[in-house]
Amino acid sequence: MKAIHQLKDDRQLNFAEYSAKLLGKMLRENGIAQQADIITAVPMHRSKRRRRGYDQAQKLAHFTAAELGIKENYRLLGRTKDTAEQHTLTAAERKTHAEEIYFSLPDHADIKGKNILLFDDVYTTGSTLNVCSGLLKKMGAKNVFCAAIATTLLDEKHRE
Repeated sequence: MKAIHQLKDDRQLNFAEYSAKLLGKMLRENGIAQQADIITAVPMHRSKRRRRGYDQAQKLAHFTAAELGIKENYRLLGRTKDTAEQHTLTAAERKTHAEEIYFSLPDHADIKGKNILLFDDVYTTGSTLNVCSGLLKKMGAKNVFCAAIATTLLDEKHRE
């Protein structure tokens, strides 16, 4: 988990580059890389991206796209506001929160009938990826595959 915190807070992009190589290998072995037409990422709010200097999920997606030679498009999804960190919320709160803050952007004509590979940095309950996947499907995506570089063990609070 230290590497994730360094990626998020200390601008340590070498972990994202290293992870992209491993993910690229796994995605090839599972046949997902061969099916994916476009790579995108769960969006970070622009104010947080400005403060941090980058969006770590987008960086991971970018390095993986370069590794696999897949087209990138980060103008598919948006985020309405900079809100509480997801890790502070229960599972039920995460779902409601995700449904309230993510939305599709109008630049989605090129995803109709395409297979999308959606990245996030950490998978906990799946709420964020489920909501964003649903938006991409409503926009016309044929399939949405999800990837993250880490997952968390859930305590009782987050299993609700």
